[in-house]
This record gives sequence, structure tokens and C-alpha cells, in this order.
Amino acid sequence: MSEHAEPVVRWHVRYDADAPSVEILLPHTWRQDVAVSYEGPVTYRTTIAVPRGKSHLLFHNVSYAAEVRIDGETVASHKGIWDAFAVPLDKYSAKKIEVEVSVVKNGGPTYPVREVASGFLPFVYHTFGGIFGMVELVRGEPILQRPPLASRVRVDGSKIFVDDRPFYVRGLLHWGWYPEIGHPNPPEGTIREEVAAAKARGFNLVKFCLWVPSHRYLDILREEGMEAWIELPLWDPSPDPARLAEIAEEIERVVRQYRHHDNIVVWTVGCELSASTPHEYRAYLTQLVRSLTGSPLVKDNSGGAEMYGGDLREYGDLYDFHPYCDLPFYPDVLDSLLPGAREPMPTLLGEFNDIDVHRDLAKIGDEMPYWASSLPELNDKGVRWQYDLPAVLSESRFANQPTKSRHTALMASSAAKATFIRKTVQEAVRSRDSISGYVITGWRDTPISSAGVFDDWGDPRFSPAEMLPWNGETVLFAIPTRRPPWVDGGNRSGWVDPFNHFAGQVFWRIGVHSDHDLQGGLFWRVVREDGKVVAHGAERTKRVPALHSREVGQIAWDAEPGEYTLSVEFGGAINEWPVWVTPRLESSEFESFFLHDQAGLFRDLKLRTAESPDDAPVLATGAFGKIGSGILFLTDMGVKAAPFWREAAYEFRNDAFWSEVPFAEKWSRLLPVSSDRVIDMGSLDDSEGPYEVLLNRVDVRTYQDAPVLVRRGNTLVTTLRPYGGLGTQPTSLTKNPAGVALLRALAAQLS
Repeated sequence: MSEHAEPVVRWHVRYDADAPSVEILLPHTWRQDVAVSYEGPVTYRTTIAVPRGKSHLLFHNVSYAAEVRIDGETVASHKGIWDAFAVPLDKYSAKKIEVEVSVVKNGGPTYPVREVASGFLPFVYHTFGGIFGMVELVRGEPILQRPPLASRVRVDGSKIFVDDRPFYVRGLLHWGWYPEIGHPNPPEGTIREEVAAAKARGFNLVKFCLWVPSHRYLDILREEGMEAWIELPLWDPSPDPARLAEIAEEIERVVRQYRHHDNIVVWTVGCELSASTPHEYRAYLTQLVRSLTGSPLVKDNSGGAEMYGGDLREYGDLYDFHPYCDLPFYPDVLDSLLPGAREPMPTLLGEFNDIDVHRDLAKIGDEMPYWASSLPELNDKGVRWQYDLPAVLSESRFANQPTKSRHTALMASSAAKATFIRKTVQEAVRSRDSISGYVITGWRDTPISSAGVFDDWGDPRFSPAEMLPWNGETVLFAIPTRRPPWVDGGNRSGWVDPFNHFAGQVFWRIGVHSDHDLQGGLFWRVVREDGKVVAHGAERTKRVPALHSREVGQIAWDAEPGEYTLSVEFGGAINEWPVWVTPRLESSEFESFFLHDQAGLFRDLKLRTAESPDDAPVLATGAFGKIGSGILFLTDMGVKAAPFWREAAYEFRNDAFWSEVPFAEKWSRLLPVSSDRVIDMGSLDDSEGPYEVLLNRVDVRTYQDAPVLVRRGNTLVTTLRPYGGLGTQPTSLTKNPAGVALLRALAAQLS
């Protein structure tokens, strides 16, 4: 609230000329009072006693276009969602006046989404209209803009310092989605709950993605010692020069009004801008923000042209990428984004590592909130490309038969899978110290995504204990052991699986990264499944400077087959990983099988070649063919492309089968054998009866089923890859302990 100001909270709203007026309290948007696609005009009216002397009526936020009338006379107009404006009241000194505000929202034919600074909320749900910020009666001159404070940020090459202390960005992406209130201006209590929950989970920054929060939100972050990243609301705008000019004017007003918040440590002009946004426009806005704020961290395009296309000329003080990868490919993609010989600047992953989970469809279906409805007046598709939820709630067995479909178990399974993915990825990020930080997607579930750290009701999906080992100030990680194979006359990249090993010597290097200097010695222990410590050790003291990734010790252990946990401690940080040790592959182990290996993926095995379908049992790869008995590993035919890890949950059907094939819910074991294909059931010959689905992929956006492993009689068909070969997976069966264990277990299922 401004100094010498009193809020004007009580208004009447009329949605059209023939409708009665309704009393409301600000902040307000018209939400479900009218069809969501209705653009207005909607009229707000109130009566004000103007004080004697100079005064103004200050509007903090109106979406989108406002015309202000006093006693029937038009006195002001304003276009823009995110900036405040003031109306002088000098001529009405010491009078009682009637104020009317006509509002037209964006998203309709008058102000299409892409022609104004709409941000991303229209692509999450829809646009919103109304006076969603406070209105204040201000005595004297309102303070709409302040000069910037001295920047707290200093940059040295790829390293960021805030208040002269090393700073590593651990951000959470916020889209401003508040379905309970219908606009992005939550009350203070909500803000404080959000900030406390994020801070408890290790985050030190909130990225306001394509929207502008209230000043109070930024003030509360400052109180709590957290920083902000403002990404201005420019996403896929119209290429029309006139529209771009209007957007630039609004952006300038926003920056002038927000630049005094010294906890805004990063500014980005827009997000994932492509060829439709001219490079000259990006250059101008980048320099504008720099000049107005004095910030040393300004970027034109979060995501970057190298990832999202368009003119490759980029502007700013940092590299900013949005890698969204399936898990085996993350390390290689991260390496491809490192600066190398480019100009030394911080590299930030401005949004990434979104993991959609199986959300509570049954509860959503029971409550049927407006944003999930199939009624267009409540939930018109608008400009969204993702609009699956209404149909899913109508058709999905998880919504309609939750008990029979084991809905609750699938929710828990997919959340555990998401924890494993995020932990694995974040450890890979922290091992690359030329990356200066990251922003995880995202804050809470939305109609288009279930990747939230918080669910559809704003409740936490993951606890601080689950997140702090990989999202805290200090993170310990396993340094991958290199194993480049010799293939067709030369080496290719290759790695040892860190989680799964053959019996014998097991070896790890352990590294650490922190935002402060560390000194200590590595302590480690290996604990067997029954709780017995089977190996332990302590390494010599080492010093690790802040913001550097360094090895702090090596571990060697003579392992017997079994299930274990590796726990490590250094500098007050703790981390742990599951470890599975399996017997080594014997040369005669699969000699009872014939081999039909069109894809050449079992070249390590010296088996008899299958000459006819009568040869059994068969290990087969490549093109689909009928086999009488054996295991068929599908590769390129009879399959459909689908990521194993992203946007998916898994049903492990037939408990008896999975009790003997020990991979159910064992995500670290599935990583080295996971595929990027699912079975095209239409390609399978079902003339001899249906196949039993044993492992089913559930797309958690569309809720389409796609089997990964099926059985009929004495035949198993799967897209799992015991031979690895994708991304960081081991490069062949004999180098893949989990792959050998999988093949053993599947072979044992054949009678």
C-alpha cells in the first residue's frame, strides 16, 4: 500500500447493461459469473469521498483495458495487465464522486492473446478480466516508480555473487496459477505459506515465469532471504510491429515500477521466442532493461534460439537454456549446453526437469473444478494446445473406477519415480560447475501439466527430506566411471552404471558442489538390505571452494550379490543411493536359447542361430516375427515412439510375475534397460489368443495406455533394452548388470 493511502475495496459490478449490479470486494475478476470467453466490457462502480487537496486514485492492476469515468465523464484510459496507473482527483477536491471503470479483458476479438503482453496464463487455462489489484485513494502524488537500488549482484565469469557471497540459483518456476481466486494476486497469507514451503525444500529463488507478481510478494521474499527472477510476459507474441511497440511500452512501465526491488537478481525479456520476434526487438528490450535496472544479469530470451529457433543473434549477460529430456539423455544434453570456448558468462537452466505424475483424477472428478470441466462456458479451450483433462475425467478408469484401477498406488509410484528422476538429474547438474544454477518446472499442477512440486490443491507432493539432498546448498554426487567401448574400429562414449554392478570390485568416485566453501573428509558406508554395514571408510580432509564441483574421495568395495544402500557424508551434507549387485554373466548361461538377432544387439552372446520358428526358445530382436517360445525384443518395427521417463506412470501388473522379475518400482534398475519405444499392439499376432500386459505405460497427460512388456503362453514381447545403448546406459549386455539380471529373470519365466 502506498503512503497516505486508503484502500477502496467495496465496489459494485455489472456484467452487461441488462444485468443487475452485484456488490464485490477487491481484488476481483469475473471468473465463473460469466462465460470464460466473455471479454466484456464489465463495469465496476463505487462512490468515493475525495479528500481536500491533491489526491489520486491508484489502480495497481486491471486486466486488460480500463476506461475510468467520474460522474459520467471519461477521465482516463489504460491498457496493460501488469503495471499500475493513477487518476488525478484534484478537480474533485472535497467532493463525493461516483467512479465507474469499464474493463475489457485480453483473449477476445478486441485484444487477442498474442497482440498484448498476456504472458503464459492463457496457455495454462485462459485469460482473466477485472480489477485484480488493489485500488487506493492516495493523498498527494502516488509513487508509481522508484529509481533502482544498487545491484546486489556481481558476476565473475560463470560465477554469480549476491551481497559478495557466492550464489547458486536453485529456483522454482511459478506460472501464477491460483485457481481458487482466478487471478495471480494471492493474499499475503498464501504468499507466506508458499515462500516458507519453497524455502524448506531448498529453493533460494522464485522465477515468475511470464507474469509479474505483486510488490508484496517480492517484499516477502526479501524478508525471507530469497531472491526473484522476473521473466517479463513476452511469449509467442504477434510479429506485427505496432503490437510489438505497444508491448514494449508496457514492459518499460513494468520495469520502471519494479526495478527498486533489489532481490530481483535476474531479468529475462521473454521466453522461448522464435523467428516471429525480430532480433532487433530483443536487442532493444534487453538494453532497455539493463539501462533501467543496472542489473548485471539480463537476457533477451529464456530458452535461447539454439533450442527454440529463430535468429541466432542473442543478447544478454548469461546463457539460458530449457532442456527437457528423457532421463538417459540428460547428461549428454547438459554437456552440449556447456559454454566451452564461448564468452565466459553464467549458464542458467531457466526452466527444466519437469516430471508429470499421475494426479488425483478421482478427487478432481468428484469435485469437478471449473478448470477441468467439459463445459465451454467454464473451460473453453482458448489458445491452449494441451486440453486433455476434460476428456480424461470422462473416460479414464482412474477417475471412474479408482479402487479397481489401483489409482492411489499409481499416484505413489509416479511420485517416487519423479523423485528418482529429479534427484538423478540435479546431481548431474551439480557435477558441472560451469552451470550456475537452475529453475525446476514447476510450482504446482495446472490444467496442462502435473509436474508440480505442489499438487492441484497446493499441497506438497514431496517433503523437504526427499528434496534437500539434491536441492540443498550442498549436494554430493557420484562421478560417472568412464568405459568407452571399442566399436567398429574405434572408441565411442560409454559409462559404467553407478547403481547396478556385477559381483566383485565395485568402485565409485564421489564429488561435491556447494554455494559455500567446504572442508571435511568423506565418510561412507555400504549397508545391506538387512541393515548390516558390510563396508565403510573415511577419506582424508579436503577443501572445496564455493561454486566448484570437486572429487572428495574414492570408494572400492568387494561386493557379493545382494541389495545395498551406499551412504556418503561430507561437509555436513548427506546423500545415498540404492545399489544392486548381481552375479556375473556366465558364458554358458543362455546356451539353451537360439538367437535371431537382426538388430545385432546380443552380439556378446555366442548362441546357436535360429533357422526356423520351430527353434525354441529364442532370443529375438529387430523386425517382428512370430516365435513359438522365447523373448522378442522389439526395436524399430511393431513399436511406437514414447519417452519412458517423461509424462508417464507405470503399472506393474501381475504381482506374482514381478515378485520373480525384481524390477517393479525399482527405478534405478529400470534406468539402464529403459526404452524410448512402446509396443504397437496392433502389430502383434493375436490369432492364438490375447496377450497379457505385464508392464503398462500410462501417459499422464492423455491417459493412453501403451504396453512395454506382454506375455502370451511361453512368449514374452518387450521394448525393454537389456543391452542398453541409449544415452548414458551401458553399451552392451555384458556391460549392463541390470540388463543381464533382467534377461535372466525373463528367461526364468519361460516354461
